[in-house]
Amino acid sequence: MSYYIIGDIHGHYVKLKNLFDELRHHINHDDLVIFLGDYIDRGPSSFEVIEFLVALSGEYQTHFLTGNHEDMFIKYLKKADYAGNFIRNGGDYTIKSYLKNLKTISLPESHIAFFNNLELYYEGSDFIAVHAGLNPDIDSMSYQARDDLLWIRGEFYLADRRWPKTVIFGHTPTPYIINSESVFIDNNRNIIGIDTCAMLEQYPLTCIRWPDRRIFKAYYS
Repeated sequence: MSYYIIGDIHGHYVKLKNLFDELRHHINHDDLVIFLGDYIDRGPSSFEVIEFLVALSGEYQTHFLTGNHEDMFIKYLKKADYAGNFIRNGGDYTIKSYLKNLKTISLPESHIAFFNNLELYYEGSDFIAVHAGLNPDIDSMSYQARDDLLWIRGEFYLADRRWPKTVIFGHTPTPYIINSESVFIDNNRNIIGIDTCAMLEQYPLTCIRWPDRRIFKAYYS
């Protein structure tokens, strides 16, 4: 059994489709596909991305984690006074995508169900998949704060701590950490970052297959 763990998509449907054009040749019926969140915002096709993922959940065993951008989107839909914060973080692209496809920002039932069923993390026997990272001062997953799982950055990936299970995370683009579009692997601390900055056109969307660590990347072409 393998796990296919996919980094931040940020509304880039073409990269997502191109990635699965390749992954479909590898994923078996008993494999799990795990997405680390940030499906929306900053890219042009958030609506199409969610449509694709909803359909994908009918084809494969999938786990969809929530990212900080989904958290902001849900708050925006519930709170009129949250619009400014959502839009400042790229939410205007999501609004435009839904308006283009639906002529309204009211979500279809399938999308509402998708956002309502997002998970905070996935824990396997030897790895933990999470959007942003973990608080290094807390050992038990049950005590990790939601805000840390969705928002933490340097306090996690710079911490002088080796995790007992490999922590695979997104949220912080690897070009910011190691000035590279490659995944960020630190074997000493047992952490792997796979947000390769797909929100920008020239960078790829990345998937890591666990446990063999094979990397799959998809660009626009």
